[in-house]
Amino acid sequence: MEINVSGQYSITLNQILKQLRYKEITLDEYLMKCAYWGMKSLDDIYFMSLPSRSSSVRDYESLPRYKRDKLTDDFYNDNPEITQYYNRVNWVNLQNSTSLFKLESIKKYMPESDTVNHRKLDMKINDFKMKMEGF
Repeated sequence: MEINVSGQYSITLNQILKQLRYKEITLDEYLMKCAYWGMKSLDDIYFMSLPSRSSSVRDYESLPRYKRDKLTDDFYNDNPEITQYYNRVNWVNLQNSTSLFKLESIKKYMPESDTVNHRKLDMKINDFKMKMEGF
């Protein structure tokens, strides 16, 4: 895999690791190069929408809490779409949280002087945060 560091040169990830191993670059320089490498995949990092609720999930959610608490495993076995829905919601939330963490990590190691990439990251991070909060 190649990394384009601020248009200066292209280098493979293995070469960067080798430079770090042989102390040709510092850890900070390594992290900065990884941040630029992460910028190459910025368009592949996107917010995932939650799945739509089926009518059975809506019916389940309309039950009072005390009734839901009394449901047996047989109910969930007979209605697997309810468990599948919540599993999917949890998976999507985890993916979005992981993507936000990646974006914040890239920004953390991006040089402050690179205002163009900082602006791109700020826009993407703010978009994620707003969508995660339901705005």
